[in-house]
Amino acid sequence: MRRVDKLSKREQDAMVFDLVHALVQAQNVTDAALFLQDLLTKSELQILAKRLRIAKLLLSGMTYEEIEQNLHVSHGTVAKIAAWLAERGDGFRKIIEKLPQTTNSSWEERSDWDRFKRRYSLYFWPELLLEEIVKSANKKQKDRIQSILQNLERKSELHKRIENLIHSKV
Repeated sequence: MRRVDKLSKREQDAMVFDLVHALVQAQNVTDAALFLQDLLTKSELQILAKRLRIAKLLLSGMTYEEIEQNLHVSHGTVAKIAAWLAERGDGFRKIIEKLPQTTNSSWEERSDWDRFKRRYSLYFWPELLLEEIVKSANKKQKDRIQSILQNLERKSELHKRIENLIHSKV
């Protein structure tokens, strides 16, 4: 017996409920991508992405053979997704309908430095926290942050002028 099976039906439902609500909490594509990268292994993420792409291609009218060749999947995998679509594919259809026509993978395009900071987040937490605050801020909040940053820049310029005065008078 697997460990998940040892949980009550109510507890299993509560866990799924938490997962669904966690996905809904993502405010943008980047947040959702970061959450999924933390939640799933790379292979799990690829499996789920392929399932979604197979459903998208089936709904667009592509044949099994075309999908198999394009995505390098087996006939059985395509057939399984087709069966899901035939039996209960409302979730696939609703989501696929809302997907953008073009793929923009900018959320993946992080610099090595960004990946390093996230890997060792305990060392960089103040910077990461500030980045997340700015990303999630609305227009008014961003304007306020900009105003604060400008005031900080003025203070540093003043600090430099005072240092120059101190050093030149000596």
